[in-house]
Amino acid sequence: MIVRLVVVGMALMLAACAGDGTGPSARQNTVDAASMPRLGADEVLSHISALPAQSLSTGECGLFLWLKRDDAPLIFFQRSKSETAQMIIDGAPLALARVEMSGPIGMSFFERQGFTADGMTVNLRMQVVMDQSMQGGLKVPSGIISIDRADGWSAALPVAGAIGCK
Repeated sequence: MIVRLVVVGMALMLAACAGDGTGPSARQNTVDAASMPRLGADEVLSHISALPAQSLSTGECGLFLWLKRDDAPLIFFQRSKSETAQMIIDGAPLALARVEMSGPIGMSFFERQGFTADGMTVNLRMQVVMDQSMQGGLKVPSGIISIDRADGWSAALPVAGAIGCK
């Protein structure tokens, strides 16, 4: 199961990093967030949507986190040297502003980061390891994204992923 998740995740990361990294579409998604399907019908996953594929420019790195399940949808993305991260919650694309960080990894990424957006806090805790099979990146074998909204709704999402560079 874990091996399959890592293989699927790496394939998705390579697909997400594909493209020439030029032009306006390299920095913006042209996909309407509201059209992205919700990840489930339960109390938690009915609020979360997968992100579309993300492109990186040459010399840029990104943190890609996929929900830890068989189909491994991309749910969190952050560019290197960025103070924001992206998620789609309740059909709305969110630019999460980083307000807290600790445990520096490099490339402006941290093992623990806190974000806010629209009356919501999102905390990311992840474990990062170097792996000889990944050139120009690091594996994230495990992590957790916790979401707390002002209205009392909260969720904890297990994730895995990678920091990949182009």
